[in-house]
Amino acid sequence: MKQTIYIDVLVGINLFINYFLLLAVSKFLSLPVKRPRMVAAAALGAAASLSILLPEANTFLCFAFKLAVSGLIVLSAYPYYGLKQFLRELAAFYIMSFAFAGFMLALWYFISPQGLIIKNSVVYFNVSPLLLIVLTVICYFIIRLIHRITGRQAPENLFCRIQIDFNGKSVSCAAKVDTGNTLTEPFSNAPVAVVCEECLEGIIPQQDSGKIRLVPFQAVSGGGLLPAFKPDKLTVMNGNNKIEVHEVYIAVTKSKFGAFSALLNPDLLQKTPA
Repeated sequence: MKQTIYIDVLVGINLFINYFLLLAVSKFLSLPVKRPRMVAAAALGAAASLSILLPEANTFLCFAFKLAVSGLIVLSAYPYYGLKQFLRELAAFYIMSFAFAGFMLALWYFISPQGLIIKNSVVYFNVSPLLLIVLTVICYFIIRLIHRITGRQAPENLFCRIQIDFNGKSVSCAAKVDTGNTLTEPFSNAPVAVVCEECLEGIIPQQDSGKIRLVPFQAVSGGGLLPAFKPDKLTVMNGNNKIEVHEVYIAVTKSKFGAFSALLNPDLLQKTPA
């Protein structure tokens, strides 16, 4: 029995589903996201769903195509912070996809087993778009509820972007407010932001410039000293607020923080927004 596939429904539904899957991944991994990038990545996934119209391919080709498309979607949706972080994002995307697919198939089985097409690793439901949208939203909020219960989701106000200005140059990066970061510069008692070295390329003063201070730190793995310098200005962009801080030190580290390039002392958010 032949079934009709409506391209506008196919693309529209996949666009919607992919967007919510990417949004769920961002909540699950506490990733800073930009909505335009998420929409573009979801559109890429929706375009790839047109492969259902091609002649049926073998299992290996379907798997390779699906893996490549998934990788491109993840790379399009989130900033690239290295291979390890990318693989975490990709794994989370598959987990969310499997969870959603299982939930949808279970519901569709109890509603009506007809009208389901699976071809070239693309699933098409001959179902009302309104019903699928409602079910997608339900899935999304169930995922959010699970993350909130398990503590996987952190408050959004802990994530922001910062801009560091020094000697006429500026750099910016994603940052996280670390409630465990109580570092201060010993002499001035100014709060310290710990920033990855690669993010500060081009603005770190020379060791013999007299502008480098050593800030002692203590971590679970041990303690030590971090080189630090005082920038002309640090701007913390948290939602619609911009906080400009002048009395602050930037500690330089070779360590990486996953999706973030900086850890901020919470005291930096106590300043008056600009």
